[in-house]
Amino acid sequence: MRLFKAILLLMLVASIIPTVMVGWLSVSHTRELLVRDAQELAQERVKQLRLKLGELLSEPTQPVLALANSGVFTSPEVEQRALLASVLTQRREVLAITLFSPQKERLPGLQAFAVNDIPPTAVAEHEARAQALLEGLTEVHYSEVVRQGPQQLPVLTIAFPVGDPVKGYIAADISLAAIQKLIQDERLGSSGFFYVADRHGHLVAGGSTLGGEMDVSRRGPVAHLLQQLSQARGADDNEHFHVGNFGTGKEAVVAAYTLMPRLDWAIVSEQPVVQAYHQVEAMEKRIALGLGAAILVACVLAATFSRNLTRPLRNFTAKALELANGKFGAEVEIRQKNELGELAQTFNYMSKQLMAYDMENRRLYESLEQGYLETIVALANSIDSKDAYTRGHSQRVGDVAVEIGREMKLPEAQLKQLQYGGILHDIGKIGIVESILCKQSRLTDAEMAIMREHPAIGDSIIGPVSFLSGVRSCVRSHHERWDGTGYPDKIKGEEIPLLARIVACADTFDACTSTRPYQKAMPLEQAMQILDKLSGAQLDPDVVKALRGVLQKKGLRLEGHRQPVKLAS
Repeated sequence: MRLFKAILLLMLVASIIPTVMVGWLSVSHTRELLVRDAQELAQERVKQLRLKLGELLSEPTQPVLALANSGVFTSPEVEQRALLASVLTQRREVLAITLFSPQKERLPGLQAFAVNDIPPTAVAEHEARAQALLEGLTEVHYSEVVRQGPQQLPVLTIAFPVGDPVKGYIAADISLAAIQKLIQDERLGSSGFFYVADRHGHLVAGGSTLGGEMDVSRRGPVAHLLQQLSQARGADDNEHFHVGNFGTGKEAVVAAYTLMPRLDWAIVSEQPVVQAYHQVEAMEKRIALGLGAAILVACVLAATFSRNLTRPLRNFTAKALELANGKFGAEVEIRQKNELGELAQTFNYMSKQLMAYDMENRRLYESLEQGYLETIVALANSIDSKDAYTRGHSQRVGDVAVEIGREMKLPEAQLKQLQYGGILHDIGKIGIVESILCKQSRLTDAEMAIMREHPAIGDSIIGPVSFLSGVRSCVRSHHERWDGTGYPDKIKGEEIPLLARIVACADTFDACTSTRPYQKAMPLEQAMQILDKLSGAQLDPDVVKALRGVLQKKGLRLEGHRQPVKLAS
């Protein structure tokens, strides 16, 4: 495999380096130009849109501004009303006109609306906006854009003085519906869009792409504009313009904006980076495609050239791994009559010898394990023999524990540990004096304290035996309780090792179904009722449930059984 990699790497390096160099030079030379082209396009579209918006806004405002030269404040009232009506008739975008005195008070009767039925609230709002503009008014002032009507169309209020000295003031509401429609119809590529925002970051006009968003101050280009607006105000048009990338990831956009200085409006365009720089990406994809083709050709050539050399080595590696995993007897099939063929024959001979040694070791291991098991059973019998009532108890606990473990889908290794752990769970009773161990009456508190030492004693007995390390928890913790009131460590719940919980359940079950000095053997039904009561307090509920499943699968009825039960099949 290393030889194959070396040859493959050599050919890849020889082919990739020139391709990468050419691609890098192409990208570095053209990427900046392509990006600049995309940004210049966005810049030009924004500038053109600013001109269009200026024209759309000047069309309705010019007739209103022309009133200043019409003698509207010196004409009779009838002519004044006619002049106001003519402006409303001439431009539908003009929604309302109001004349104010030099003292900034509305002149009675000199107020006209494009719609006859105007709610009082709308009239009051128009006058309030106009009055706000009149404060310190020396030239044409524009209000913030408000939205009116069911369609929430944008409306702008303008106000300006007439004459010097001032003869009065004129205020008018201008509909920006035409500007709204223009912005909605404008597109930049397949997914770019435009919108207009005021100096506070509020939307003046925008398309449906914004999803009804009225506060656009957090959008990248608008946030940048708000930071620069104070410096940009009063500068030339070029300084009012900015273009660049905003955002990251999927939200990244190429945006451009420019200002309408007198209104402090920003005309903004946004286009996803993927769409704006699609030419750059197309170029990079073409280069990547060429590079991929070169790599593919190099791989095919390298693989074809080195296959005859590396295939036998891969075969050796695979068979060696089989030997390492214990599959002795694996043979390498190489028909070549050279050094590799001789190596294959030697390998095959070694594999057969290892298989013979493995079979012999397995027989020795099984014999040794059987000897361990017989020793364990002898130890358990030595404990049970001290008390006629508990004879065979340890073996039965081991058998029941294995059945429960099998019901809980435990692996074979843990089932074997359950067998040993069940047999040895009371091994610590060897260290308890017979006067206490075989006492037929109730133990005193002091005697009970001594008796409760047997789990720790058993743990210390089997601790030095590495073969039994997996069952130490069964010996030490089989008297721990699910609620944490057991002994010797007072651990609770799943802190108790699973194997110890299973042995504890099997131990309790055998105690209930066996005759003891203090009780007769219970029927299975009564024993399971007791275990159900102990579930969640002394015993693990899942283990109790598994024991019930064992009984059901064995076809044992829960009535009429009054003798000790052995579940091992």
